[in-house]
Amino acid sequence: MRYISVKEAINKKLGYDTTIVTPNGATTLLPRGHIITADDIPRLMDSGVYYIWIDEGENEKGLMYEWEITPYVASKICGDNVQIMPGKQGITLLYSKLPGILYLDTDNMINFNMNQKILLITKNKFEAFGTNELIGSVEVIPFSMTKEEVESIALNKKLIDVIPFKYKKLGVVITGTEIYEGRKKDAYLPVIEEKAKKYGWEIVSSEIVPDDEDKITKAILSSKDKGAEGIIVTGGTSVDPTDKTIKGITKAGAKIISYGIPMKPTTMTIVAIKDSTPIFGVSAGGIYYRDYNSIDKLFTRLMAGIIPTPKDIAEIGIGGISWNFNPKMKLISGSNENR
Repeated sequence: MRYISVKEAINKKLGYDTTIVTPNGATTLLPRGHIITADDIPRLMDSGVYYIWIDEGENEKGLMYEWEITPYVASKICGDNVQIMPGKQGITLLYSKLPGILYLDTDNMINFNMNQKILLITKNKFEAFGTNELIGSVEVIPFSMTKEEVESIALNKKLIDVIPFKYKKLGVVITGTEIYEGRKKDAYLPVIEEKAKKYGWEIVSSEIVPDDEDKITKAILSSKDKGAEGIIVTGGTSVDPTDKTIKGITKAGAKIISYGIPMKPTTMTIVAIKDSTPIFGVSAGGIYYRDYNSIDKLFTRLMAGIIPTPKDIAEIGIGGISWNFNPKMKLISGSNENR
């Protein structure tokens, strides 16, 4: 492998993926292994490439190149539930093999990235994913490194994995006297059905009840008796006098971990546990913010068998304003329950 001027490269084999960057994105201009033609020369120069690496069939002994480094390192630092997919330009993409939440060994990951040559880049710890979703990437900065140097960085420490959901049977309690009386059609169950499909959960029970704490309690206990391993109670979590969800969850014998979590949207969320069963009250704002809300952020963690401490919940406030939150909604008068 050596580099030469593009003007001298006709009929030579390209030794790496060359990149072109436009306002529409970055992609491969010419792939590794391509035989350079006269027509390629202006294309390369127009993209700012005046010198290239060519493959003359002989690799320097003891060297590893970008397309070899990242999949090798990924194999050393990824857990069993991570799909390793080598890509172009030296990147290796990491995907979830199954539904679950992202595990990161953050302390060792920070130490790993301090090498500044081979980098692990990921989504957020405990973020939830369905099957075959992007969770991270491994990238290398130099074009080549010695095998010894790569080995010294790629220690056999599992830095990233997907924790599968421990619980998969879901109960749903829809609250709202206006829904119970038929004045308004429920819009929450379809939202939860979408999430259940994504995360591989089965809804084993669903019931609509009025804003009555005893009936909410009865529905929660009935859902548990029907085999629900986690229960979502929708609506009724605001400070309106009509709302009774917190009282209904408490009467069911659940321990309240948190009433309110530091995230937008769906701040007015209730996190509770009865025995080992998570009970999760989510505000009506989750209907509007159906693509991402506290169900995705925190209930998924509970369904993986991880019970958050008050400190864990407090830490959600760091980066707690989600990408889909619309602050203009707070400028419009309406129900407190959209908080």
